[in-house]
Amino acid sequence: MTFDREARQFRLLTVHCVLWSLAMSMAGGFVGAYLLRQGFSLATTIVIYAILLLVRFAIRAVMLPVIRRVGMRRAILLGAGIAALQFLPLIGAEQPLWLAVWILIVAAGECVYWPVCHAANAVCGGGGRRGRQLAHRQMARTAASVVGPVVGGILLTRIGPAAEFGIATAFCLLSAAPLWWMREIDLGRVPTFCQSLAAADLVGLCAFAGDGWMSAGTGIAWALILFSTLGSSYDALGWASTAAAGAGALAGLGCGVAIDRGHRHLLSHGVTAALLIGVLMRVASGWAPWVAFAANTVGAAVSGLYYPILMSVVYDRAKRSGSAYQFHLSTEAGWDSGAILGCLVAAAVAWTGVPAPLAVLPSVLGIVVIHRCVRAECKTVAVEKQRMVIVSVVPGDTASHDEKVLPQAA
Repeated sequence: MTFDREARQFRLLTVHCVLWSLAMSMAGGFVGAYLLRQGFSLATTIVIYAILLLVRFAIRAVMLPVIRRVGMRRAILLGAGIAALQFLPLIGAEQPLWLAVWILIVAAGECVYWPVCHAANAVCGGGGRRGRQLAHRQMARTAASVVGPVVGGILLTRIGPAAEFGIATAFCLLSAAPLWWMREIDLGRVPTFCQSLAAADLVGLCAFAGDGWMSAGTGIAWALILFSTLGSSYDALGWASTAAAGAGALAGLGCGVAIDRGHRHLLSHGVTAALLIGVLMRVASGWAPWVAFAANTVGAAVSGLYYPILMSVVYDRAKRSGSAYQFHLSTEAGWDSGAILGCLVAAAVAWTGVPAPLAVLPSVLGIVVIHRCVRAECKTVAVEKQRMVIVSVVPGDTASHDEKVLPQAA
């Protein structure tokens, strides 16, 4: 893929991601809160998310023949189209049938959409610009994420869930428009599910598994806890999400530039410490609503630093793998596995009757795993740079020189 074509494809993906973020921030961030309003307990709602992720993990293998048949470009359109319908069944979520339909639609849409979307971003981006690309996209998505929660909260409060979920569905379908102008993307072969796991990149899989485990606490469980702490108000949750999105974008932009300048390893230590502090602040949020609001904003700022680091690691490894789709198929399975286990642990903590914010505490394990994966990628990059230096200085005898250099790099 030429540079110009890569840039065009990446711009179209960015427009899609921004519109998708607008739709998801309008409604997706309120789904857990809506389920709480329907009478589900905190622990039960977290378990519902675990079931959704389990179904998504299970049917991924079933969808692979479909992806193989339609191709990558049509697959991302298909996944986005299915996932766009996810909000409508929620209107009747108090009935088990419609709750099951919601779970099935989300699972089917996302198991098709996310591996192709991540693989396309990995192939179309990079070239020494990965950090800034991710940060600039994050800034653009934040513009949508700042507006979306406030609008979503107002609509849910003023006109009700049916109209609000219908509007979000329309925006989801609109977000697929840029994908129609994309050309076919070479993301490598479509393997069987067993083949993708057998050839899985261990660092990438563990990084996403750690992210899934952490997200179960700091994302899924925390959003429910925050909603309850803010008086179960859609408006308050919307404003809290807006403040958090702005803080995250500003932090992410600076982080992206630093990554491109080769400071990913140095940043990872500070970001890991900040993530741990963010978890502790969330745990302490039960004292007062303003503490929860502050913890949410600080946590989002830290996530703005963390996201470019994690995704630059994963996307760089995916591009080097030569088969980006196979790479992301296995890493998405890792994310699901980590998130399922993280949700079950968070639900178990909530079921014990201890203060609800303690359900976030197990996220610490995921943070540790992610930090180790970033360190492993930094070592890989250092070895590759030494190889390039040796090849440029002594173009001939590269094998013997690599044998001498690699033990020192390790």
